[in-house]
Amino acid sequence: MKHLECQILPSKEIKTPANRIVGIDLARAVAIIGMMIIHFNENTGTIPYSGPDWLVWMAYQMEGRAAVIFVILAGIGMSLMAARTRISNDPAERQKVQNTLFKRSMILFVFGLLFHVIWNGDILHVYGVFIAIGAMLLFAPATWLLIGTALLNVGFFVMLLALNGRGGWSYDSGWNWDALFYTDFYTLKGFVRGIVFNGWFPIFPWLGFLLAGICLGRMDLRSRSLRLRCMFWGGVAALAAYPASWLLVHHIGPKWMHLPFEFSYALFGLECLPPNPLFALQAGGASIFMIALCLETAECFRNARWLQHWALFGQFALSIYIGHVIFGIAPLEYLGWTHKTLLISVPTGLVCICITLALCLLWRRRFPRGPLEMVVHRLIKTNPQAKALAESAP
Repeated sequence: MKHLECQILPSKEIKTPANRIVGIDLARAVAIIGMMIIHFNENTGTIPYSGPDWLVWMAYQMEGRAAVIFVILAGIGMSLMAARTRISNDPAERQKVQNTLFKRSMILFVFGLLFHVIWNGDILHVYGVFIAIGAMLLFAPATWLLIGTALLNVGFFVMLLALNGRGGWSYDSGWNWDALFYTDFYTLKGFVRGIVFNGWFPIFPWLGFLLAGICLGRMDLRSRSLRLRCMFWGGVAALAAYPASWLLVHHIGPKWMHLPFEFSYALFGLECLPPNPLFALQAGGASIFMIALCLETAECFRNARWLQHWALFGQFALSIYIGHVIFGIAPLEYLGWTHKTLLISVPTGLVCICITLALCLLWRRRFPRGPLEMVVHRLIKTNPQAKALAESAP
């Protein structure tokens, strides 16, 4: 492993680089844990979910939210990476930051395309697209970014209405809903349609979460006052979406607008497919609440060993994301561990999470980064400037 420039670390201590915000790593850990549980539910459980009503409800509330946290954190990370450059206003330095992000986006895009061969719900390839677009908008005024976020959500809503029933461009096109499988990813039309409009994480409206994260990353995240405000308003937005959705789905949509209930639910429900504006409000608010809570928790327990352990889980997110499918879900499916109730699939996911944490701790005793994180770091580290930027990259 010499060519990856790994250093041997003390076995009894986990050191976090001084320029990292531990709360961000903790939030990323929460996101990857949520994503792992969702994936185990979907692939070792039943569709639709089966189990106690309260557990089924909680499982559905988690869907899509972990990915929203990831995308918002990507925007925050991009802003933190560009903070000094934005203040200096040096065009050459700005270009260096953007070039580093473009390279990172291309690496993730390629990783995602390769991973998609075995994992239909891959987020990495669209994550790469988001980062590339975000890099171009990284130094835009916050007002433009917020307007862009709103327009992406409005644009998706308009497309959902305008393209309904329009053959190969409607939201249902390319989907096998019974198996939750996007079938025509490998056609040009299906690929473009999925990236832009009706895939798992389309640009409309998911790019808006990244733009919101860029704005959030420009604020003073070390300010307790800001964290508390984010928790309050994020929580208000997340909770307010529930009665608004219920009113629109059950009353205004079918009774006043004379919409079929299924279409009313698609327009105003809170599920991640389709990601309508109310989903964006609820998931975005809940994600901002969770990120702020993680930042506050990290500040309150800054010296706790458990915090360093779970922050490490977040630092290894890329390796865990790919590894839990290849070494966790795939073997269980091969062994026939499928069609279980949530009372079995959720504990299965939790056991995998505990095993993964133990493996991360063992790996960290010898290497400073996760295996795939080392590969990405090596690929983008072409000069001292890029090396410094890579340390704070999303």
